[in-house]
Amino acid sequence: KINMKVVPTRVAKADLINGETKLIVVARNFTDEENSVIEKNKIVVKEYPIAIDGIGFIVNLKNPVKRVTSDDLKEIFTGNYKSWTDIKSDQDPDQNKEAKIFFNSNTDKIKLFIQRKNSSTHDYVLDSILKKIDYAATAVVCSTTVQIINAVRENENAIGIVNMNWLTTGNTDTIDSTVRPLRVSKILENGVQLDFTEFHQGLIFNGKYPYRRSVYVFTTDEGMKLSTGFITFLQNNDGQKVVLKNSLVPVSQPVRTIQIN
Repeated sequence: KINMKVVPTRVAKADLINGETKLIVVARNFTDEENSVIEKNKIVVKEYPIAIDGIGFIVNLKNPVKRVTSDDLKEIFTGNYKSWTDIKSDQDPDQNKEAKIFFNSNTDKIKLFIQRKNSSTHDYVLDSILKKIDYAATAVVCSTTVQIINAVRENENAIGIVNMNWLTTGNTDTIDSTVRPLRVSKILENGVQLDFTEFHQGLIFNGKYPYRRSVYVFTTDEGMKLSTGFITFLQNNDGQKVVLKNSLVPVSQPVRTIQIN
């Protein structure tokens, strides 16, 4: 029997290191600090990648802003951009005009909804997009992604952070249509700007969508145990079908993407 417990990523890792659980599923590898504790205590931790997930940014359906760069996201979530009209798109002047018309002094202020600390999504955005600059003090911390999605549905000036499997409606390739993921263009360190890319399972698979991460199983079990069988299931065809059905990207099975224009 497998008993499932949902906890923040850092708590799950601590439980594994402390011997309180034998297996965890997380979307972030161990930090240097965590690895030093593992080495100090001579713990053997085995790593098994099972899926790839994407990190998206959702807005209300009425929001005219559809495209943002990685620099825009950094300015938004660190609080430097306080209003939606602060975003100026060089590639989409119509978006700028529509935002100026749609938002007024009462609705222009950006409302941020983010994950709680110690979650892998919170830390991923902090490291990869904000470059370790802290989130704005005005950001509303939510306990669950469901709360973030509901908040964005209810607020025309909201933006929230989600991962792909929470944004789907239970069927592969079917995105929740009550909110809208932004198209994102990553600006590289050398100044080169990549194409704007929609938040889509196929584009996460082929690497065109920039914000993606591996999902791992870590275990301290050795030999033929229950965890061994469970990991084997997850990595093989039937388990990878479950991964795909839940809108993550399989890692050990071939995936074919078809572009329909």
